[in-house]
Amino acid sequence: MKLEEAINKYFSRDSIIDSMCKYQLYYQIGLGNVVFLSTQDLEETQKKLEELNLQINSQKVFESMQEIVLHLSHNDDFEEKFESHLRLTALAQMLNDFIEADKGLIDSKPFADMIYEQIKDDKFFNDVMKEQFDNDYDFILATWEATITDEIASDIKDVVVEIFYKDIE
Repeated sequence: MKLEEAINKYFSRDSIIDSMCKYQLYYQIGLGNVVFLSTQDLEETQKKLEELNLQINSQKVFESMQEIVLHLSHNDDFEEKFESHLRLTALAQMLNDFIEADKGLIDSKPFADMIYEQIKDDKFFNDVMKEQFDNDYDFILATWEATITDEIASDIKDVVVEIFYKDIE
């Protein structure tokens, strides 16, 4: 796919909304799983999630989308792999945010390395998590549809185009 085609496709309003929704779901569902793995207790997991209060950063999502499109859009299988790259990016960001935010996590490097390997090998986001993703998708999508207007989507695309062509020069 040509870069211009990829920009037009993945930075349209509908694609931005879909990507934001998916990124948020991967991040939040993954976070719940990572916190549970670190505490091994459902009640502790709830408390820790409330305490950490980690949320996606929209700017990081757009930057991630931009990086994926810029570096991978020329690949033949780009369209089939866009979502897996988005999932990998969301889960890796979630893991980094969790490790930075959880000051009570002792010797976090082996834990983080183990989880990152699972993420990288596409073995972290399991069937139960996929089912939760599917169940929550429409609700989260509606939230993003109400948030991302045509004007906001156009502004995002304009910034991305400016950055892409600045990087190419």
